Amino acid sequence: MKAIVTRITFYEAFFKVHYTKKFRLTYPIPLPTSVAGIFGAMLGIDRGKIEEKFSEFYFGARLLKHEGMIIENETFLQYKKHKTDHGIADAVKGTVRTHIINHPTYIIAMAGKEEIFEYYNFIKDHSFVYLPYGGQNDFFVEDIEIKGLANVVQSDIVSNYAPQDMVKEFKSKEIVISILPVVHTYSSNPNFCFVLKGQLKLKESVKVVENTNIALYPLEWFNIVKG
Repeated sequence: MKAIVTRITFYEAFFKVHYTKKFRLTYPIPLPTSVAGIFGAMLGIDRGKIEEKFSEFYFGARLLKHEGMIIENETFLQYKKHKTDHGIADAVKGTVRTHIINHPTYIIAMAGKEEIFEYYNFIKDHSFVYLPYGGQNDFFVEDIEIKGLANVVQSDIVSNYAPQDMVKEFKSKEIVISILPVVHTYSSNPNFCFVLKGQLKLKESVKVVENTNIALYPLEWFNIVKG
């Protein structure tokens, strides 16, 4: 199995944590579903067809660097279901705090068998159908570099993320991680460990991109937002 390896930089990025309501928190690294969306945009695959088209592929990402977090206050109008005497729905004005990743650079990977070569040949010369965005369409991409094809191997050492129940120990002495809830089917524990610095040792081997320790996961583990 081979993986397309790509270096991508956004001016800003926001990958919404599913469980937050009164504030908007971001994952520091795009989940496999977001990585699939990025490759899907470059390949021109409709968002609603990604789950079907990429059902036999694996995805992952690793944070290379960023310039800190930004907290923004966003104003919103929430309309009630009932109508007023004037025939216009009532609206409640509110403010929500949004955490945004400032100027992040990632290595993202998409792995598969036969079709991976076709996809690689399509995008290697930057023949993108659409430019991807950093979680939302108002977070623009700054630079994309298709690094090439890499081998996929099995390893229990990863440098990006894994379900908390899969983690055996911290491999690095000076490790920096963020633990956040993710909608996934690996176990009943929703928490994932996101590695900002260092490595994790897992209880079992997973698919990783050779020489990068980027763990790759199938989309069937995660919640796919169709639309």
